Amino acid sequence: MTPPRRPPSGGWERRFFDKVDKGTEFDDCHIWLGAKDDYGYGKFRLPNGQVKGTHIIAWEMANQKTVPPGWHVDHQCRIRACCNPEHLEPVPATENVARGESFSAKNARKTHCPKGHEYSEENTRWHSGRRECITCIRARDKERRQARRQEKEESTWSTTRKSWQ
Repeated sequence: MTPPRRPPSGGWERRFFDKVDKGTEFDDCHIWLGAKDDYGYGKFRLPNGQVKGTHIIAWEMANQKTVPPGWHVDHQCRIRACCNPEHLEPVPATENVARGESFSAKNARKTHCPKGHEYSEENTRWHSGRRECITCIRARDKERRQARRQEKEESTWSTTRKSWQ
């Protein structure tokens, strides 16, 4: 893939490229200098009034096709303001989230629970959208049952003892 080149004449493409800092090297990030959303992604208003992500526009111009519906354009460089097509790749939404740096993405990459048990299909249950380790659940439940049993024995012993006095 080659990066999009500056259009020779005016138009929205020229306006778009006027807001891109291409850096000095070919593989540098092309940083969007225009408007950004609250998450740091570049935004650009097209002639039809639609506001679109600059990384999506750059990828579509470089590849002469649109991003498939339901897919996202992933920044392989992890720089949200970058619109260098060499750093961009369309991927399914789930793949884009998994590649990310968010809390949920980091948790999704975990293979073992905090106690070291593997998150295998047999040892994992889903509760309210969260993974739970079945081995840990069983151990916790066993501790609770033992604590209740001990409480019950202690309360029975103190009641019995009082009746003898």
